[in-house]
Amino acid sequence: MNLFPTTAAGKVRARRTHCSALLIAVTFSVAAAHAADNRKETKIEIAPGGNVTIVNNSGSVTLRSAPGHQVLAAYTTHSDKVEVDQNTNADKQRIELLTHALAGQKPTADEAKVDYEITVPPGVSVNVTTVSAPITIEGLSGDISLSSENGQVVVHNVAKSHVHVRSINAPVVLSNVTLAHVDVQSSAGPVHLTNVTGPRVTVGAANGNIDYHGDCGGGGDYIFSTHSGDIEMWLPAYASVDLSARSPKGAVENAFPLEEKHHQINPPVQGRSFSGTSNSGSSSVKLQSISGKIRVKKQ
Repeated sequence: MNLFPTTAAGKVRARRTHCSALLIAVTFSVAAAHAADNRKETKIEIAPGGNVTIVNNSGSVTLRSAPGHQVLAAYTTHSDKVEVDQNTNADKQRIELLTHALAGQKPTADEAKVDYEITVPPGVSVNVTTVSAPITIEGLSGDISLSSENGQVVVHNVAKSHVHVRSINAPVVLSNVTLAHVDVQSSAGPVHLTNVTGPRVTVGAANGNIDYHGDCGGGGDYIFSTHSGDIEMWLPAYASVDLSARSPKGAVENAFPLEEKHHQINPPVQGRSFSGTSNSGSSSVKLQSISGKIRVKKQ
């Protein structure tokens, strides 16, 4: 059987298919070459306990920890209409990486993107501000301050740190954050916390939902509040908490074994509030929603 076209029309179709494949290959090659040309890497000395500030409207920002005394920064611009300014002070205590459009240029949303991949030494603090760029933090141990309007914020495997997160519309995800002071404020995006513990963990959300999976360990203060969002908390049987929940215009549900407290200043209202302790009640947990639903469940 002849598997190849023998008619004139078949030959034309074959040539068109071949040309299309070549065009796709050339397009990918140009895109790859452009990305390679626009990728830059730099090594910057930083003093112990120094600070790294990144300002990047769109694209992405990823930071990880690595031993040493240098900040390793790699960034890829998506066009020649933007650039990254690098500033370092004389005592090497502060490094700034700032994305901006070149004078006279008006890049589109895609052209304005810059992707950052940065490693910092242990103990170095970071401050990241974006508009739509997602932020990912992995394994840092210095103070962390993150702010994004529409970019998702993800923090993993952080210990003994101060973690401050500000978000407007995007999700905030924290996991395996231990022995930390945590402060999360969100306008409309949801906040997800898994195995987050510390002396003080506070989450405030205007309209977003909050969910927590963990043991609220460490004898700390855990304060979760939202105006119209829901709160869900999943606790293991061994959790040691002094817990109160209140939703004056919403509803509350409890499926976790709590021992009722006596002589309460604010007696619980059926369906609107409850309180109690489990085990020794070492951590204080306060859950409040104005009009949303609060659920506490057993893992």
